[in-house]
Amino acid sequence: MPTLSGTLSFSHVQHIAPLQYRGGQRVVRNHIFRYSIRQQILNIYLFARGISMKIVYPILPKLHELIFVKLAPFLKKKLLQSFLFSFDSKKLYQNNHWSARDFQPKVSIIVPNYNHADFLRQRLSSIYQQRYSNIEIILLDDASTDGSQDILEEYRKRHPKVTKCAFNKENSGSAFNQWQRGFDLATGDLVWIAESDDYCSENFLEELIKYFVNQAVMLAYCRSVFIEGSSAKPVWSIEEYLAEVDANLWRKPFVMSAHHLVNKAWAIKNIVPNVSSAVFRHPGKLELLGDNIWKQMRICGDWIFYLHLVRGGLIAYTPKAINYYRLHENNTSRNTYSSDIYYHEHELVANELLSLYRVDKDVFERQKQVLQSQWRTFRTDYSEVSFGNCYSFERIRRLAVSRKPNVLMASFALTAGGGETFPIKLANMLKATGYGVTFLNCGRAPTEAGVRGMLRKDIPLLEVDSLEKLETIFDDMGIEIIHSHHGWVDANICHFLKPDSNAKLIVTTHGMYETVPPVELAQVLPLLKKRVSKFVYLSDKNLAPFISHGFDTDGFVRIDNAVDISPIMPVPRSELGVPEDAFLICVVSRAIPEKGWKEGIEAVKLARKISGKDIHLLLIGAGPEYDRLRPVVKDSFIHFLGFRPNTRDYFATSDLGFLPSRFTGESFPLVLIECLHSNRPMLASNVGEIKKMLATGKGTAGTVFNLENQDIPIAGVAETIAAYAEKTDFYLGHLLSVPEAAQKFDPAIMLRRYEKVYLEVFDGTFGSEGNTAEVKKRDRY
Repeated sequence: MPTLSGTLSFSHVQHIAPLQYRGGQRVVRNHIFRYSIRQQILNIYLFARGISMKIVYPILPKLHELIFVKLAPFLKKKLLQSFLFSFDSKKLYQNNHWSARDFQPKVSIIVPNYNHADFLRQRLSSIYQQRYSNIEIILLDDASTDGSQDILEEYRKRHPKVTKCAFNKENSGSAFNQWQRGFDLATGDLVWIAESDDYCSENFLEELIKYFVNQAVMLAYCRSVFIEGSSAKPVWSIEEYLAEVDANLWRKPFVMSAHHLVNKAWAIKNIVPNVSSAVFRHPGKLELLGDNIWKQMRICGDWIFYLHLVRGGLIAYTPKAINYYRLHENNTSRNTYSSDIYYHEHELVANELLSLYRVDKDVFERQKQVLQSQWRTFRTDYSEVSFGNCYSFERIRRLAVSRKPNVLMASFALTAGGGETFPIKLANMLKATGYGVTFLNCGRAPTEAGVRGMLRKDIPLLEVDSLEKLETIFDDMGIEIIHSHHGWVDANICHFLKPDSNAKLIVTTHGMYETVPPVELAQVLPLLKKRVSKFVYLSDKNLAPFISHGFDTDGFVRIDNAVDISPIMPVPRSELGVPEDAFLICVVSRAIPEKGWKEGIEAVKLARKISGKDIHLLLIGAGPEYDRLRPVVKDSFIHFLGFRPNTRDYFATSDLGFLPSRFTGESFPLVLIECLHSNRPMLASNVGEIKKMLATGKGTAGTVFNLENQDIPIAGVAETIAAYAEKTDFYLGHLLSVPEAAQKFDPAIMLRRYEKVYLEVFDGTFGSEGNTAEVKKRDRY
């Protein structure tokens, strides 16, 4: 047992708070407690097995085998979980640092209408009378012929500040086309599709919005009461509708993971019977929205939409608000149990479930039983052949796309820095490629809004108030791959990850371990050696601390950094106070002393004197050097801009990138790649892989300078800056090499290499427990 597992300080590293501040002694005590419990259970098990071998096995060998061979691993796991991870499920995803008191996100209310004039006034009144006020209302009409548009215009004129209308001249042919139009018009963080023939209680938004203070909650919904046509007479409730799934679950509020809820209920039946009952995060770039087959679905399309939207996140439910779901002749859900398409679309749902979620096989058996019961109730032609023509599990399994593993991307904080923004960029790429992605923010530094905004809207952001919850959360969310990018995060996840966890840990080093003193490395590396399934590194120098501590680095994988390709919009120089004819240099980095801001300023000042040119410097980033230097540096040609998320736009408006770094952990800087993708050369310290990054077959896409006793040679750097500003041929020679250098950093290649690592570890989980491999394959799809 490691002496200080999970309690190492890393106190010398920028942005790393000592672990003991989080309660180091408590962590040690808990670790010892868990170890003791584990040993007690093991001792009891070994004692009982010994007695059974002497007494039971000679008489009833099959009973002994059943108890101690087949059931023992399962029972041990369940018993350990009940002892060690007994968090109340209601509190598992609560965070004591959150407050919903001042939480007022904007909600876009989309009302898609088609020929529901008889119900519109009741619907619209229930919307405009909501107690929650930060809203915009988007009234859509799909070429109605019953006077609906006049009513919609009437409400727009009554409430012009929050209302806009968008009417189609021709019918779009699909409710989901109207959804898409609403999403395109919506500017809110949250969306409520309020169908035009339903209505709700006045506290609907008030009750649901508060759940979204938890940024992993992707959808929240409320109790539905099914009502009859024009009479609005109650027919039945959500509790009755879902009784065959779970008779009690919907009687109380809950917050639950998508993985857990799918296996418990949502794979069997659509537990959100009506989209009007739900509020969800704006789907943003959700790939499903471009699927034309999905858009033509008539019955289960909303179900599939929810499954895509909530993947990797949480769902909230409350019975404290009510949605009234109207049933009438034109309702597409009322008389469908007797049609083949109802059962065929359930097969499509099952197909999506297999492609998106880790689902127990018996769940599909339950779904099949529910569908068979409905067929027998509403149809008179049941046979195995006729049912199998519409719904076949063998066909489902054969046609389903291979599922990609559920990935949790773990970050130290949502703050500026390569090791902090890279996991965001990688998470976005994985999501677009079809992975289930959850992003864990450990919150060890204040969140910068610009960095938070880099994460796709459809990726759940998980924040916990106690890292001791992590192992239970990993299990509950069905996490299979954990990818960590920071030493503090690496150590803590290793500490709280069980040895037999289903989740496998991958660590990308980002050059941090070279900066850790030997005494602390000696404490943390043995723990990593036991828990980490695969290490990824960026530069050969990253291997040194691992080699010195006896790691076999042959299994380490080198993957060069890359960034996603995105449109570039150069920032107008007039907005920056920079003349068009000035030579403009741009530094983008964390504002810490090791990144050379002070030396960079001095070099630019000296270069102006040497060349007589109007040279300006942009300093982009946040940190202590920004706070220290900005008040005292008054030169008009030095521009302190603070953090900016769109760094490429600033590189593109500049002439030269600049990275005067003496940071020991500098390995494969993302900022250099950002600069090259902005079609600008770079002047940088010769550290890490920078020289190789700038090299091309034609020449170099910039200049590197050597450090002198770990200091930046200001005079030499100033001479180089002056040469760039004075000598057009010198500058253009490097500029012409930039495209070739940029091509080396292909995000598609980087992504494929990370996918190979994920799948190697993911596939390897089946073989990690000896003879249980085949059992796992049979029980899970």
